[in-house]
Amino acid sequence: MPRKTVAIRGLDTELYHEVFTMAKKEGKRVSEVMNAALEAFLNGDHRNQGGKGDGDNAASVFTLKNDGDISLSKKDILGLKEEVGPFRIETSGRLTFEKDLDKKTLRNIERIVIHDGTMDVPRSLYHHFLIRTDIFGKIEKY
Repeated sequence: MPRKTVAIRGLDTELYHEVFTMAKKEGKRVSEVMNAALEAFLNGDHRNQGGKGDGDNAASVFTLKNDGDISLSKKDILGLKEEVGPFRIETSGRLTFEKDLDKKTLRNIERIVIHDGTMDVPRSLYHHFLIRTDIFGKIEKY
């Protein structure tokens, strides 16, 4: 019979507090959230995804960071892909995607994280952006 208490040496206290806060908001215990996360990891759910827990892949993927105001067209995204391969975007500023963007071009962006900024996206691709974006700021369609 396993012990009821498990101590994890070296656990990042900031991550623990994030999990604690998330669990509390969802009305769950930390153990439930951790068990679900560990089970997902063991099932391989962490592979080929762009969230925080994607292991070695995150370190090898270029991240475009924006704290100002940038606009990206289809040509810009394809140019970035040619230079650095598939990439991620993190923004705390304003990020605008031009209307010439299509679903195929969007696939070159693995993940987008809107920290506290605003992202403007074409109405026709709004749902595609929702799928690949972690939103802590604001996403607007035009």
